[in-house]
Amino acid sequence: MLTFVFRMFSLGSACLPAEGMEAIPRQLAAALPSDSIRLGTRVVRVEPGAVTLATGEKVSAKYVVVAVEGRMAAELLGDTISPAGHGTTCFYFSASRSPINQPLLVLNGDGRGPINNLCVPTFAAPSYGPADRSLVSVTVLGTANDPDQLLADVRAQLGEWFGAVVQDWRHLRTYSIPYALPAQHPPALNVPERTVFWQPGIYVCGDHRDNASIHGAMVSGRRAADAILKELT
Repeated sequence: MLTFVFRMFSLGSACLPAEGMEAIPRQLAAALPSDSIRLGTRVVRVEPGAVTLATGEKVSAKYVVVAVEGRMAAELLGDTISPAGHGTTCFYFSASRSPINQPLLVLNGDGRGPINNLCVPTFAAPSYGPADRSLVSVTVLGTANDPDQLLADVRAQLGEWFGAVVQDWRHLRTYSIPYALPAQHPPALNVPERTVFWQPGIYVCGDHRDNASIHGAMVSGRRAADAILKELT
């Protein structure tokens, strides 16, 4: 995973969609027929040629692609897919000026304190905030039973890093995400790409099939699509 991340940051810059991360699925959906996507519809069973919805309705298709996170893929396809994952807590602050003067990802090199990394998204995507404010994003690994205490601990560490100005930062929102990425402890990536073929008529994709990242999820989706196109031709 280190090799992958180091390579990506060495070859190019990290970026953010100007209209937010939701712009990625919106762009994918834009090329599909308007009646081809159902929202708020849970799938409870997958089999060759069909999926069964929570309502009991069965939807038929020549191919089924299970494009979900690892723990849901394990629920639908079986425990040969690991349901283990890592959680994260993200804090967002509004600051009158950025604590850093470059579009960098700041890593915690102290080896202590709750913060894992920090960035200022408005450096990369000015549309993420008003012109006179900076959006500060702070990431903590794992989730907390006491979010208020964790926020206080985060503020204290930010104060050590950037001084009293942190007290003027306005806390905007806290997002606690129990399953942010699949757990990929060594030797999980000794085979960098896991197969997207599950059984005849069923394919599976997601970052649990590649490396734990948006990149891995999208690359695995491309591999699944290519495999189905190969069958069709």
